[in-house]
Amino acid sequence: MTILGSCGAHIHFVGIGGISMSALAAILHARGHTISGSDLVRNEQTAMLEALGIKVYIGHRKSNSKHADVIVINGAIWEDNSELSNNIPVVTREELLAEISNDYPVRIAVAGTHGKSTTTAMISDILVGAGLDPTVHNGAVMQPINSNFIIGGNQVFLTEACEFKRSFLTLCPTIAVITNIDYDHVDCFKDLDAVKISFAEFAKKAGTVIRTEDCPPIDFTLQVPGAHNRENARTAAQVGRVLGVKECVIKKALENFQGVDRRFQRIGGNVISDYAHHPVELVATIETAKSIYQKPLVIFQPHTYTRTLALFDDFVKALSSCDCVLYKTYAARELPIVGGRAKDLAAKLGVKYIATPTTLNNFIKKVSNQYDAIILAGAGDMQSNFR
Repeated sequence: MTILGSCGAHIHFVGIGGISMSALAAILHARGHTISGSDLVRNEQTAMLEALGIKVYIGHRKSNSKHADVIVINGAIWEDNSELSNNIPVVTREELLAEISNDYPVRIAVAGTHGKSTTTAMISDILVGAGLDPTVHNGAVMQPINSNFIIGGNQVFLTEACEFKRSFLTLCPTIAVITNIDYDHVDCFKDLDAVKISFAEFAKKAGTVIRTEDCPPIDFTLQVPGAHNRENARTAAQVGRVLGVKECVIKKALENFQGVDRRFQRIGGNVISDYAHHPVELVATIETAKSIYQKPLVIFQPHTYTRTLALFDDFVKALSSCDCVLYKTYAARELPIVGGRAKDLAAKLGVKYIATPTTLNNFIKKVSNQYDAIILAGAGDMQSNFR
């Protein structure tokens, strides 16, 4: 491996609490590397890493990385981060992922605007059920193993592949999976055509390409609800077939599939957590909720101002189909943009806007007996603020 060198190299992750970064850190730890990392706050992923014996620093300081051989950063890390000032080689998360992936003869990369994490988890269950002993890197915590990674053998590597900043183009998969393509990551792509071009480049890098639209439908019942999950399942099933997995093994794995965290996941009482943060995903979540509950309420937290502004009318259309409330925007890497804020969506829809965790929890307690289900939708921090 050109980035990591020999076994035992000290790899330091800046932003180690991220869902992808934590999985990579755990995989390299299992390979015998010395791993450390830092993040601004503790979370479930940092707790998992610390339980493995990995040193996690809270807060960014120059001294955190001074003993490292290589520093790994994700897209949220700024160039002036103090931990990058020790004259130590720096690589990106996607460069590291590509190098790890290239060590395996069978490389499966799951891309798409929606459904990547769930489809990756479904494929993982199929591969495990078939005895193929995959190593898995996912962008969500998989149930029932309660992990975003699997340490497997040295033949099959399965990963979620994200199009943000075209990072998936570092990968060279033997099997590329494309669940669907919509306009998203508007801070990286100027329009839908630009997104499609990027996915076409991704497909060209693979030996085999599996697109959901070309996969036969499944003819059995899933435990996870929603038409979108049947789409994810038919894609996962086709990956199994390409790898020669028996149909009975595919069927059993998918029928027993329990989902991933924050995908229509009950987190207390009648409150459900869902990752939907794009209009298409919101429509799927709302339709699923309405198919199960007579009177659901959606509390939506927009994710980034640029996405909200660019897709504003689509968000309004999606949320107009249900009772809804808006929670303050999760800014991620952005500064506020007037017209692209949660309060702007709330004003257009004529609905309540909530700005603090305390107000959120008080509101949920107040209305919980008025609704069959309360769906906390979004890819931000709202769900972690629910008590």
